[in-house]
Amino acid sequence: MDAPDASRDNAQLHVSTLLIATSRALNNALDQLGFGENDDRVIEHEGKLAFIVCSHDADCDDLFALITELSARGESWELQFRIDTGENRAIFQRLSRHDRVEAVDSPLPPEADEETRDLPSHNLDGESGRAGLRRVLKKTDPAEVFVTIGSNPAGRAAATILRRNPRRALALAEGADESSLRAAIRELLPTVMFAVTMKPSG
Repeated sequence: MDAPDASRDNAQLHVSTLLIATSRALNNALDQLGFGENDDRVIEHEGKLAFIVCSHDADCDDLFALITELSARGESWELQFRIDTGENRAIFQRLSRHDRVEAVDSPLPPEADEETRDLPSHNLDGESGRAGLRRVLKKTDPAEVFVTIGSNPAGRAAATILRRNPRRALALAEGADESSLRAAIRELLPTVMFAVTMKPSG
């Protein structure tokens, strides 16, 4: 029998957490707490708004402040977690009021079509990567695209910029963490909405 892999036992996994509420409820809570109008942690999620934090962030203080505010207002909210356990695989967990806790270990759904394999990834930690992505997105209308955020096998934050209709991957980008990656993309596409895959495939 093979010996257990000690490195896997103590592996630090990348975790994304979404706080989901109606657009009205989350916007009211954000306004009440003085969040910036264009805070890039506010993303689109299945017709609602969500606030995202992940294991690249230093802490979750803002997440807990929003939960407290929503609860004080009597609003409904939900937490969804995505724990990346390996390349193209994750545990999806859901915690919602008036419902049971759910968790699923599943392959990740395909991010986009086959074209992503042939797209170079722009490293937005450096100016050359930002310049390369700027060239690709030069004539892109932010209203026509959205950006999915996740992590790559090396544990770095990764983004796919996709056209909405017809759905097609336009570019890939990566950075040291989600916050700096979102900020760099927002410099090029100021009003673009971010999304994150929080559902198992199938």
